[in-house]
Amino acid sequence: MKKGAPLKYTDKQLKDILFKYISKNPGKKINPSILERETGVNRFIWKRRMSEQIAMVNEPVHQEIARTETSLPLPNVVELVETYWNNKSGLISALSHFNEMLNALHQKVKESDTILKQNQDLAANLSLKEEQIKTLENEIKLLRKQYLEVAVKSTYKTFQEEEGLEKIISITRNKKTEDRALNADIVKMYPELFDN
Repeated sequence: MKKGAPLKYTDKQLKDILFKYISKNPGKKINPSILERETGVNRFIWKRRMSEQIAMVNEPVHQEIARTETSLPLPNVVELVETYWNNKSGLISALSHFNEMLNALHQKVKESDTILKQNQDLAANLSLKEEQIKTLENEIKLLRKQYLEVAVKSTYKTFQEEEGLEKIISITRNKKTEDRALNADIVKMYPELFDN
């Protein structure tokens, strides 16, 4: 004969109450105090009679996939079904963790797709700019070469008469520094064409 007061709630009733609470609050961690506040059943009853079920609900089941270096914790479906076969609330809680993880991974994939597209656009733009820089550098080299040819030709009388060139370069002594100097406005206008 059992001693003590008769049970106010059967285990089945407590499991049903727990299931209803978990259905309304999927993925939330629970404890006896929260269950007392939300269901009206004393926390000592929850702690004494349903502590295993509460622990199972609070602890999602994960499986590591060892094929890659950076493994993701994924739920093992077979283990979930075996563990929670007669515990709907536990199965719902375990699957809600899976759902949250799946949604988070989906969000990260969308963000990485956006970043990948931006990187591709930036790479294409960079390639275009590099081609433009090469073209401009080649033009600068050509113009420098042509200018120097004309400058050298202009110092010879034969080219001055044949091509109608005026003397672009005149070598004179600078009174202060005794250096040779270029007498041309083009040097002042385009200093980037000339090495200092």
